[in-house]
Amino acid sequence: MKRLTVLALILILLLPACSQPTPEVIEETVVVYVTPQPLPTYTPYPTYTPVPPAPTYTPYPTPTPRPEAPTSTPTPQPPTPTNTPLPTPSAYLGVTRQGGKLGAIWNLADVRYHLHPDRLRVVWEMAEPGDHVPFFEAVQVDNAAEPFPLGHDLSWGVARIDLVMSDVYAYDFPLGRRLPITPPDNPLVTRIGLYPTFSDAHLGFSIGLKKPSLYEVYELTDPVRIVIDVLQGD
Repeated sequence: MKRLTVLALILILLLPACSQPTPEVIEETVVVYVTPQPLPTYTPYPTYTPVPPAPTYTPYPTPTPRPEAPTSTPTPQPPTPTNTPLPTPSAYLGVTRQGGKLGAIWNLADVRYHLHPDRLRVVWEMAEPGDHVPFFEAVQVDNAAEPFPLGHDLSWGVARIDLVMSDVYAYDFPLGRRLPITPPDNPLVTRIGLYPTFSDAHLGFSIGLKKPSLYEVYELTDPVRIVIDVLQGD
């Protein structure tokens, strides 16, 4: 009962206050203008350029030499022999004759030839008297198979008789003007001339032949002579 009485009194006291008008609340809206900041300019990020790797050292290849290209210049060929080659070795080739003696000095006085019906004779005469002739060696060879030391010479013919004399000199005999000798229209001999020996102690001569031939050698004195006869016939 008492509690109800107290609540009633509180309500009576609050009524005058509640009847008072509620003051109006005015809400104001404040508009704030904000100047926008400019957007930053876009700067593209620089493109990444890769750094190339360092070059790997490769040794320079050793060039392989190329074979030389053949030239268009033809290789010179030796002249074709005009003489008829020997079909079979002749029995006269390689026949050697020796004679005379060593131990003296001789001077050549003359070289000459004579034609006979059956032979051609070549004479080498010495200026000094004596009872023997200078030492000599004569041999018949194939001109192509055993050419001169300076090379094959077709003008000598198919074969040659080479004569080499020892200790013989031509101090007073004009070899350069007298040799070679070419017998005219001879069926056996093409020419008579010098054979190069390249030695001061030897003097050489050759008789060119149109074909291998039989030959004979003689030793004569008063005057001293070496004689070679080239015989006709087979």
